[in-house]
Amino acid sequence: MAEFIKQMFGGTPYVAYSRRMLDGDYEREEPLFAVDLALKDVRHMKSVAEKAGTKLGTIDVSEKLLKQVKEEKGEKGDLAGMYGEYFKVDS
Repeated sequence: MAEFIKQMFGGTPYVAYSRRMLDGDYEREEPLFAVDLALKDVRHMKSVAEKAGTKLGTIDVSEKLLKQVKEEKGEKGDLAGMYGEYFKVDS
C-alpha cells in the first residue's frame, strides 16, 4: 500500500504520513499533526457529507481511532497514531 501511495501521490503529505505510520513515527513528544486538529477536520468532513445527504463510513472509523489516540495521548496525540491504534485494537 505504501508503494501505491508513493506512486499515486508522490511529493504529497500522503507519502510522508504513510511512511510515518509504517515506521511508528507517531510516538513523539510533540505531534506533527495534533489529534485535536485531525478531529476538527473529521467533524468538518462529516458536516459536509451530512449536508450532501450522505455518510462516509471511513470518516466514522477515523473518528473512532482518533478519539482513542486522544484518550491515550491527550493533546500530544498525532494523526498518524490512529494507525497504531487500529492495530492495537483490531489485531
